[in-house]
Amino acid sequence: MSVQEPDLLPAVVQAPVAAGLEALAVSGVIVLDAPEDVSDDEADLRWLLEHGVLPISLPPKGTAPPAATAHELAALLLTAGAAREVLAATAGWLSSERRSSSATQAGYIKEVSWWLWWVQARGLHLPAVPFLEADLFAAAMRAIGLAPASRNRRRAAISSWYRYLVRAGQATHNPFDGMETARKQPSTTRYLTQHQLEQLLDHTAAHESPRVQAIMAVLVGTACRIGSLLDLRYEHLGHDAGHRTVDLPVKGGWLHRVVIDPFTEQLMQPYLDERGTAPGPLFVTSTGKPLQRSYVFALVRRLAAAAQIPHADQLSVHSLRHSVATALLENDEPMDVVQALLGHADPRTTQTYAHANALNRSPAYRWGRRLQAGLTHRQAASGRRFVQGPVVPS
Repeated sequence: MSVQEPDLLPAVVQAPVAAGLEALAVSGVIVLDAPEDVSDDEADLRWLLEHGVLPISLPPKGTAPPAATAHELAALLLTAGAAREVLAATAGWLSSERRSSSATQAGYIKEVSWWLWWVQARGLHLPAVPFLEADLFAAAMRAIGLAPASRNRRRAAISSWYRYLVRAGQATHNPFDGMETARKQPSTTRYLTQHQLEQLLDHTAAHESPRVQAIMAVLVGTACRIGSLLDLRYEHLGHDAGHRTVDLPVKGGWLHRVVIDPFTEQLMQPYLDERGTAPGPLFVTSTGKPLQRSYVFALVRRLAAAAQIPHADQLSVHSLRHSVATALLENDEPMDVVQALLGHADPRTTQTYAHANALNRSPAYRWGRRLQAGLTHRQAASGRRFVQGPVVPS
């Protein structure tokens, strides 16, 4: 594996700590206002400098991960100097309950491989990496433009792996323990109002095939993710305690049971009658092949444009899930009820969909109405004519 060499002079290794701080700053990994701002880290930085461990940047965003399979991860671990016991512990970690599905394992392998790349590039001892290195790694992820969610996901994966290594006696500590998480930016996902969702379904029912109608019914009626829709099978439809239900496949190989309400079932029924009861994928293309993400993505935008919904070209499949969650919260459905529908483990995730309700209750509207009323009163009293602005929504 080739290692990217930092463009720094060898003299930096022998330089005072202050010069080392400057070297770290100009490397692009971190940005410092002044060396004295991080005086608490001088001991760790001195250790790094004395051992010749120089700053290094991560490869650009979008670069293929160093390992994508268990075999490649094992090879990378050996290259990084890991003992056989570390490989055995890693196998146990990947086989544990939360990582039982192959897709989940593949995701964790990719995330951990980037840390192994960093460890090797920096010349570190895997079982006893200084805490400072985890912070530098986090800064390097930020420097190449990884989104906060991506950085948090990678940090959580590596931290989980280290916790297992510590339990197995193969690491002295977890360098990511207690690390601050990256602050997520407010969602910029375009979403639809309840009226627009009705408009979208009305157009679909009037102009589209039973299959397309059923696809949209599932997306809007269950607020499922695109992955759940693509993995849905006829066998996942059923009944429970008198309710029509569907078991949505979700991350980790689990099934999330939700109710199919009578209206959603009514929209789906023409397709179910046409499809029949044969086991297998619930939705396929006209040629019998599995649906692709790109097809469903384009379908949502096409239908939205045909239904004359604004910003149709900026919508996504997630926009529908976002829209359903927002509409429920706006109609005062309890947070825990919406959380259960969406299948969120953490209520804070559900809370992110409440921002639209906050916009509707913004004091800016009330302030605008007061300004408008004040200007109208002054106009009537003075006989002067103010420029008439738009009517402020009530």
